[in-house]
Amino acid sequence: MTHCPTSAHTFTGREEVLTTLEEFFLSGYAAERMKTFLLYGLGGAGKTQIALEFTKRFKQRFTAIFFITADQEDSIQGSYFDIAKTNGVQDAQSWQAGLHWLHSHEDWLIVIDNADDPKIPLSKYLPSCDHGNVIITSRNPDLRDIANQNMELSDMLPEEGIQLLVKHAIKDLHNISEQQQKVAAKIAEELYYFPLALVHAGAYINRQQCLFEYLDRLGNQREQLLSKGPQQPKDKYYYSVYETWNLSWLQLSPDSRMFLGLCAHLHYEHIPRSLFERGVKNLSMVESPLGPSRAVTEAKLILQRIATSEMNLDNMKLDDIMDDAASYSLINKESGGYMFHPLVHQWLKDTIKDNHRQAIEGIVVLAVEDISQKDYKFLQRLSPHVRILQDSANSDHVVRLAVGCRMAWAYGESGRANKALELQQKLVEISERVMGEEYPDTLSGSHNLAVTLRVLGRTNEALVLEQSLLETSKRVLGVDHPYTLNTTQNLARALGELGRTNEALEVEQSLLETSKRVLGEEHPDTLNRTQNLARTLGDLGRTHDALEIEHNLLETSKRVLGGEHPHTLDRIQNLAGTLGELGRTNGALELKQSLLETSKRVLGGEHPHTLNRTQNLARTLGELGRTNEALELEQSLLETSKRVLGGENPHTLNRNQNLTITLKSLGRTNEALELEQSLLETSKRVLGGEHLDTLNRTQNLAVTLRVLGRPNEALELEQSLLETSKRVLGGEHPHTLNRTQNLARTLGELGRTNEALELEQSLLETSQKVLGEEHPDTLSRTQNLAVTLKSLGRTNEALGLEQSVLEASKRVLGNEHLDTLDRTENLAATLEKLGRTNEALKFKQSLPLVEQSKQVLGKDHGDSLTRIQNLAITLRNLGRFHEALQLQQSVIEISKRIWGPEHPSTLIKIQISKRVIGSDHPFTFRRIQNLSTTLAYLGWRNESLELMNPLIDKSIQVLGENHPDTLYYIKSLKLLESFSN
Repeated sequence: MTHCPTSAHTFTGREEVLTTLEEFFLSGYAAERMKTFLLYGLGGAGKTQIALEFTKRFKQRFTAIFFITADQEDSIQGSYFDIAKTNGVQDAQSWQAGLHWLHSHEDWLIVIDNADDPKIPLSKYLPSCDHGNVIITSRNPDLRDIANQNMELSDMLPEEGIQLLVKHAIKDLHNISEQQQKVAAKIAEELYYFPLALVHAGAYINRQQCLFEYLDRLGNQREQLLSKGPQQPKDKYYYSVYETWNLSWLQLSPDSRMFLGLCAHLHYEHIPRSLFERGVKNLSMVESPLGPSRAVTEAKLILQRIATSEMNLDNMKLDDIMDDAASYSLINKESGGYMFHPLVHQWLKDTIKDNHRQAIEGIVVLAVEDISQKDYKFLQRLSPHVRILQDSANSDHVVRLAVGCRMAWAYGESGRANKALELQQKLVEISERVMGEEYPDTLSGSHNLAVTLRVLGRTNEALVLEQSLLETSKRVLGVDHPYTLNTTQNLARALGELGRTNEALEVEQSLLETSKRVLGEEHPDTLNRTQNLARTLGDLGRTHDALEIEHNLLETSKRVLGGEHPHTLDRIQNLAGTLGELGRTNGALELKQSLLETSKRVLGGEHPHTLNRTQNLARTLGELGRTNEALELEQSLLETSKRVLGGENPHTLNRNQNLTITLKSLGRTNEALELEQSLLETSKRVLGGEHLDTLNRTQNLAVTLRVLGRPNEALELEQSLLETSKRVLGGEHPHTLNRTQNLARTLGELGRTNEALELEQSLLETSQKVLGEEHPDTLSRTQNLAVTLKSLGRTNEALGLEQSVLEASKRVLGNEHLDTLDRTENLAATLEKLGRTNEALKFKQSLPLVEQSKQVLGKDHGDSLTRIQNLAITLRNLGRFHEALQLQQSVIEISKRIWGPEHPSTLIKIQISKRVIGSDHPFTFRRIQNLSTTLAYLGWRNESLELMNPLIDKSIQVLGENHPDTLYYIKSLKLLESFSN
């Protein structure tokens, strides 16, 4: 047929498309060649109607318009023959005569409609001349190669879609009510504003007069409604929505139909190609830890069809399968995967029913079999598809548990604890219903749930669950069963996290004795429990006891497992950490250097454990004041991490963060800020704005802004962060509480101290309620509140709080715990602030603070030296300058001997909660400055200045001239000089 029909009189909208066609054909674009425009997309998207509407609006602009139906080659050839005959070519012998006529005439327009069959060589039927105009409508996007310009058609704009529906549904358009308009809008939205669906829905509503009932019918009988075409279509298109796509379905290869059937059970968007790639790679893996599965068996049969002989994905085979479906626009290809129009996806589900469901479940099982934290991008893309499968009533419980366990673990590893919890709760429910509450896998699932609750800060709930699990395990499996012993360890961990550390210690001591009796003293589990006990002793401030246990444990581990066993290497790392806590940082350094060399030799320089140990070594170098060496090591580590793991891997991002800390310690805070801003943007893009790591990086950035004197920006960031933290983690999560504390600190620095006080008082009440009044974090927050009260001049109130918190600290943590020693120091400082200097001195002397510090940490530990320095300052304030001088000189000598004369870290105490104590040494340079001040008080002006001048030179050399400490020393020198004059 060459006569061009007209568009339907109900044609609506599509003005953007018509404008594009007008500009393409009727402007000067490509004036010296034939213009070809492809309109492609799903059947029913309105391609033909748009082409016909264009010809109707602009028919005066063309010398002739021809309409060619291109569903068969015979039809195309017949149409060209008609063109020749209609235009007076009497001797036309073949269809090419029509092409010849077009070559010799200009400004004509051909509409080549329904050129859907990819087997028809359409380019053969296009005139090869430098003039003329062609519109092609097709479901096949591959025809873009033969067109000058193209546009994909799908859904209408909402306003247009509603208008089209109303035109077909309601005869009297002038009297449509507001309620009818609202219902029509909901129907149009439910049909995704897809043209053919809207036209047929409107016709059905008009015929049945059921506008207000249609949504219910659509919900209950969607397949029947969308399979039903109009009896007397106004545009002469008789096929229903589903019939239109069924015509395309019949043209597909069996393999294409099968893969579309698989995808029908997933979410319609962002189906990852890697799902099939990973499935093929894992074909040889065990199908499920829960027993044989028909789903995995079916999956293997299908995946073998797209696998090479080496059991890798046959990319060309999969490309052919998906290209076949895409040639009819039934599926769209996107970067790294595929997606469907929602209605097409629904049609597929209605068409294939439950066919291929088990196979796709089996493919997912195989794909997640070896999932790990490094697969976080795949995990992100797979999550909505797993959720669809998990929510299905027809899903195999074996499959749901197998997939769910792996996915929940991966969620937890990648910081998505809320998602892990949601999935684990469903898994436990399924396991209890199917296998029973006392089945081992049910108990294991409940344990995983408890771990996630702890991660989310819901430790009291975790504790209740762990206690219940322990009782069940004792009853079902026995007191000495390995699972019961593991559950006991988990209970101890929960107690420790709740600040009930003495109770945790008792549980762990009893557990260790049982483990020795049941498994033997040298069993790997017994050794692990020994390590856990050492960690708990460290948390209680009994660091020397912990060190002794770790020494013995390491020797046993070397003898039993070997010096290069992974567990032995981990224990060396733990021992080094304990040495660092005791201030024996040089010993820790030696141990870590040796460990790193062993790790490189045994595991390789690029193994994840080796990379982690490199980071630990860099941290120790920084603690020793060898910050430039630490920086160099971290920069090299970051490059390796980028190369081995990728620039956006979570571990690589963490190493970026560590690098910013080192830069800040060197006074290069602006560089650190720039890196943190870039890191935060990457974290948001890769992990998401609400990922735990992203939230932590936001806090780090706020702290850096505060250090740079930009507290208003820090405040804005922290306020937004706190709201996000409350929404994502809950108002009582430990991280949320910490962020509230940080916000209060920023308010204080902005002079908004009363607001800070109000926030801290509320925070303390929450902490007391959630964690308990004697939890270490609660005690730290009480101390912070005392600091704020002092800044408001309410020093007597602060004193009362500090006395209370010190007593609690002694009772809960013990006299020798580092936090107890710190709080003793703080109380003495408050007494001095109140002018009660003699009481402060007597207090320090009656509580042998310095001696305790030496006993617990060692006389050379940075904190011990801090306390000696503070005692010297107290003596100086009392006018006992000679005694103060003697103490300060001893501190300087020790500091130089341990860290060297250029170490920047000996006296300034970083005020952080010491739940996990680090080696935060005071600054050697600051000690020299304090000594200089004491000399000045003694009248030894020249000696004082002789100390300060080289100190400033060293500070510039080591820290840089713009470092805050360097600037402070310069200011102190000017004060001394003015004092001398």
